[in-house]
Amino acid sequence: MALVMGITIPAGLEIIYNKTLKMYDISVFCNVGRNPRFFPRDRKIKLREISYMFALAQAWSSLSDSEKEDWNFAGNVLGWHGYNLWVQDKSYRIKHGLPGNATPSVYHQFKVGHLKIEAPASSAEILQNHHHPFTFPCSFETCFKTDLTASGGSPSVKLCFEYLHYAEGKNIWVSQDFDLPLSSGWDKLKRWVTPTSFIIGRWRLSFVLTDVIGDFWFDDVYVTYGGSIETDDPDCNDVAENWYNKNVGEGVTIESVYPTGDAL
Repeated sequence: MALVMGITIPAGLEIIYNKTLKMYDISVFCNVGRNPRFFPRDRKIKLREISYMFALAQAWSSLSDSEKEDWNFAGNVLGWHGYNLWVQDKSYRIKHGLPGNATPSVYHQFKVGHLKIEAPASSAEILQNHHHPFTFPCSFETCFKTDLTASGGSPSVKLCFEYLHYAEGKNIWVSQDFDLPLSSGWDKLKRWVTPTSFIIGRWRLSFVLTDVIGDFWFDDVYVTYGGSIETDDPDCNDVAENWYNKNVGEGVTIESVYPTGDAL
């Protein structure tokens, strides 16, 4: 059986030690390595990341079975394991000094979209244009929370799905939408697009807020057909980049936020 031993050698003496050892015992196969006195910056960063992940794993293991199951339910919305969602969320909280753990939700995961309307504005519209045709069956949906008050004669909040179809030599826009309440806790609405036999063209999706002021939060904005979600940034991690500001003037803010306070 091989005998394995270790010894710490001062830097610069490893060559002398190796030669001396072999001189007195030719049966010893000596392999000398050198431990660096100083770690490069990138190695230090990697070591911190490894330690960080161990800490997260240990924190996850301290959760109860019911808490882990709640994270699994929330992660399933994204097609993730609950642990992966928890790591993403917990890492953000540690980085930004937020104490404790978040409460997992099937209505929103990690970041959410946020539209804030203040005077002088009283309306806003953001949309996504998609120039490829869709197929039936097709549905559109969103999770949302609203804290809005009327600021005009026709207050409303809508999610609109519009598509172009060709019939009798004409291009015709067809629109389907559903109304959201002005004030609501987190909820979800989903609608199936009514089938048509005409040739289908491009489509677009939009949030339209009219004669209101206040806050509107949204997440999990899905247009689904052909077995996949076709919306850009469906998880709302960067809504400012992925939604076109069709009617967003002074007094309107559009952003992705980590939900705290009133957004919960």
